[in-house]
Amino acid sequence: MAAVTIHLAGINGNTGYGVYNASGAEKGDNGQVKNGSVFLGNRKGDISGMIEQKRAQARKQAAKVLRDQFANDSKITDSMNEMRARNGEIMKELTDLSEQKKGFMEERDALQEKYGIDPDSQEQKDLELLRKANNYFKEGNLAILSKDELERLANMGERTDYQQRSLEYDAVIGRITAMEAELDAERVGNTSAIRATKQAILEQGGKGIRAAKEAAESILDAASQSIIGMLWQDARNHVDEEMEKLVEAAKEQAEKKEEQEEKLEESKEEKEEQEEMTEAIRETASEQEKLQGEIKKILAEAELLADDMKGLMVNDFM
Repeated sequence: MAAVTIHLAGINGNTGYGVYNASGAEKGDNGQVKNGSVFLGNRKGDISGMIEQKRAQARKQAAKVLRDQFANDSKITDSMNEMRARNGEIMKELTDLSEQKKGFMEERDALQEKYGIDPDSQEQKDLELLRKANNYFKEGNLAILSKDELERLANMGERTDYQQRSLEYDAVIGRITAMEAELDAERVGNTSAIRATKQAILEQGGKGIRAAKEAAESILDAASQSIIGMLWQDARNHVDEEMEKLVEAAKEQAEKKEEQEEKLEESKEEKEEQEEMTEAIRETASEQEKLQGEIKKILAEAELLADDMKGLMVNDFM
């Protein structure tokens, strides 16, 4: 079987990325082999559904190879045979995924040195903020970020090549981790079912079963490599879209916080105006009271003066 490896654009000097094989065959686009590279092209539809379809197809083919051979060589039931065969497939898939993920993590960690990025640089800090914000965004908790962080996201601008490549690695590694969890859950379920059932394993060694296992492994290897290529294509297609949504959401959150601050400031100004108005009313009332007092005093004095004038007039005529 031809050797198959995964390479990334830019990391190993390649102009593209996908699944590379040693055959050197050249075919067309959209998932075809060209210059030894398998490129998925622009495929539409949900990536998870496409991956599950590919995995289901590979499982079906591998299970058929093993089931046909087991039917001739053993008396084990089809259901038990499929579960045991499937568990073997899962372990193989998990081993492959673990090795691939480890390699991708090492390549991702090497990006910093490759691009000459200082760990304390603004470029690295921005990447860490993008990662943190993206996690909160997927959980619907983007508002947890501070106003400064949201404004930084909203005004960050274009991502650098280093940041873009790092985020693509994050997306692929995350997908592989989710696949590992699904596979392990399936394996545990199969094992529990096997233990709960009375087992009668009748296996016969020979060339037939070995050939069937090799054929099944070859089918699963091809499917695994194809899935990894699909993951890389999906990461490249969706990182830009996800980051654009993240920036827009950050802008909205920043605007909301700005509006909240403006409302608080307006409320504070209104309160101050009300207090000033209340004080003015109090001062006016006080002035009115004083004015009324003065008027009463003047009137009282006027009455006394009138009485005095009357007294003088009486005295004059007497």
